[in-house]
Amino acid sequence: MPHNHSGCMSPRDYFTEQLLTILVCAGMGFVGVQMYRNDMLQHILAPQFHVPVLVGSIGVLVLVALRAAAVWKEAGELQPVGDMGCNVNHVHTADCNHPLPGLPGATADDNVTDTDGHTHDMSWVFARMLILVFPIALFLMGIPNGGFSIERQRKMLGAEVALSDPQEAKRLALDPATAPEAGSEKTEPNGTVTRVLVHPKQVAGQSEPKLVRIREIKPATGEPKYIILPEAGTEMRFNDLADAALDGDKRNAYSGQTAILEGRFSPLGDKQFTLFRLKMTCCGADAVMLKVRIFAQQVPAHPSGEWVRVKGVIQFVQGADGRFNPVLSVADLTDIVPAKVKNEYEF
Repeated sequence: MPHNHSGCMSPRDYFTEQLLTILVCAGMGFVGVQMYRNDMLQHILAPQFHVPVLVGSIGVLVLVALRAAAVWKEAGELQPVGDMGCNVNHVHTADCNHPLPGLPGATADDNVTDTDGHTHDMSWVFARMLILVFPIALFLMGIPNGGFSIERQRKMLGAEVALSDPQEAKRLALDPATAPEAGSEKTEPNGTVTRVLVHPKQVAGQSEPKLVRIREIKPATGEPKYIILPEAGTEMRFNDLADAALDGDKRNAYSGQTAILEGRFSPLGDKQFTLFRLKMTCCGADAVMLKVRIFAQQVPAHPSGEWVRVKGVIQFVQGADGRFNPVLSVADLTDIVPAKVKNEYEF
């Protein structure tokens, strides 16, 4: 039950406890506001909780100001020793507003045990403050300054199995509806013939077909290669592709579109690698891994874990477990470039 401790402990201890509590609470409120201003909350909380943290921190600062004013007033109303109006050995109650043990004339009967059965030993006060000041100390050290380490993310990524080439480009190229693009055919000195094929893909909900352009490379000897050419592309989220993989209509709508993704690079074989990042729903503790497989004619020599920006054509490949996996087919190495380190989490 809340009660006033000023009548059962010395003024020095009482006001020391109050001032320490005020300072620590003010520090925690200040840290909350600064973490919001410095965008440090993105490392530990999802965006929908950033404003509540700010509001709560401001509320703490308001309460600190009110309590500071109350303690200031209480200190001014403290009765001098000469005005006690009571005997040395009387029983102290909440009605007493004067110093207790430690003053001249105090005896062993003037103990600091409260009537509610607990003591006000200052060692427990300092221990409590030490625990409360811990998050403030972390903030002063610049923590949090990032999400999970790359080693931890690799563990979350787990063991990966190479997917089979979707062969979507070849299927579209051999479709009877596909026709060569006028003026696109070129013959290299080594006898390789390249040309661009155009496939009119019907997309559900659209009256006009979507034109998919495919580069055909026919060497003098050997099998021809087919590469779907990307368009300008739009920034997309990993989670959008993961959701589309679960829905047949979305798979049909997304297939053939050009997506631009940014994430961490993880090589897998000589013609495919994984692009990954984390998704936070509430806080860092519930983060899950999001990943998209990338197919390329050649895997670039980027360090594992480096942030890269990839532009490729969306396709979906069914894995051994029967589930569809989103993949991007990259036409050229120039579509895989280093990117600036971003927030680890996709929200």
